[in-house]
Amino acid sequence: MPVKFRCWTSYAGFLLLTVSWGFALGGNLDLAAGFGYEFISQNFFLDSLDQAGRDLLETTTAIETTYLDDAKAHVSLGYRPFEDRRLELRSRFEMTPRFVRGKLYTDLRSKLGRWRLDLDSELDWRSCHKDSARSGDDYLYGKARARLTLPLDNSWSAWWEVRGDFVTFDSVSALSYDYYRLGGRSGVGILFGDLSMLDIDLFVQARSVPDTSELGYVDLGLESSFLGLYGRGQIDLLGRLERKDYRQPGGEDDYWRAEVQGRHKLRLGETYFFNQRLAFEASFFSADDLINYDYTRTRLTLLAGRDRGGLSMGAGGDLEYQAEVESELFPDDSYLQAGLAVEVTYFDSDRFFGSLESILGRRNLEHESYLQTDFDFERLNLLSDWRLSGGLRLSLLLSAEWEWHGDATENSRILLVSSGLTIGF
Repeated sequence: MPVKFRCWTSYAGFLLLTVSWGFALGGNLDLAAGFGYEFISQNFFLDSLDQAGRDLLETTTAIETTYLDDAKAHVSLGYRPFEDRRLELRSRFEMTPRFVRGKLYTDLRSKLGRWRLDLDSELDWRSCHKDSARSGDDYLYGKARARLTLPLDNSWSAWWEVRGDFVTFDSVSALSYDYYRLGGRSGVGILFGDLSMLDIDLFVQARSVPDTSELGYVDLGLESSFLGLYGRGQIDLLGRLERKDYRQPGGEDDYWRAEVQGRHKLRLGETYFFNQRLAFEASFFSADDLINYDYTRTRLTLLAGRDRGGLSMGAGGDLEYQAEVESELFPDDSYLQAGLAVEVTYFDSDRFFGSLESILGRRNLEHESYLQTDFDFERLNLLSDWRLSGGLRLSLLLSAEWEWHGDATENSRILLVSSGLTIGF
């Protein structure tokens, strides 16, 4: 009881301090408070043969694990001392039956002669107030970024960026390690006459994990992005090439990774459209082991649909193929996957936004085994934000995935729900 009383007293005190600060500062002040609910659950079956050996009777055990089932209350404050939004300060306090959490955000945009400076930072603290804290429950996380941009002419600009982040836990375990990471980027941006944009940069970052040398690494590479607009079409391209070195003997876990993503939306008349999306990634590991295998993965999505007012509806095919290098001990995870994709979005100014994505399909493995078999699947993602009245808003995020195998005991399900009801002043 004393612990709960102190936590609710802290919550009430923070709310009182926030409101008092708001009246003292005045001006561009945003205050919001509300309630939310979050739920994450997984259902799967565990084969006793994998745990006890083949000499026992073949049985399966249904396991349903709930990772998160919390209602929460929150209050947040945003303050902008200048009309041009060059500086913005935000804070947020949350409380659930097990945790208290506080967040602080800072965004600064300024000019230094011809230079433009962007600074942003975040500090996130969480503590368990009910029962005894488990490893990983209590932590302090922080990150910061500074970016300098120099316009070279009306089309070209150069920029440099430094960023860092850290996390420190009250107790260290195999799943929760303190770390520190620091990195930098340097690139150029080009703006074309039709409002198309090209950005290219080089990056490097290093992570240090004091409690284990196996998780520290140096990561470097090249990134580029392009947004192209023309007549009735739009093209988005993203490319990334990186080399990650874990500084272990024999190059253990080190790899090269390449990724390319492209999207092309072509308008057919005033109402209809044809959307094509292509994604490709490949990883090549420096050393062979039982966990890491070289692979390539390619995904192609073709959608046709129509836009009318704020409603957009599209449907079509989704195809994915993964080729993995075969292991001498275990079957590889190569597969061919095909499905029907449906996407619906609705936007009504500031009153309502909703997005629904669904893929119903089948995955065929090149090598089935008692550990993995072919299956049908359904993946569903729902996102909505609804202004009910005035400053009252309702938000909802739902993500779910089902797998149906030939043997029903191998079926699985993952469900994630996050919702919130907030009133702003």
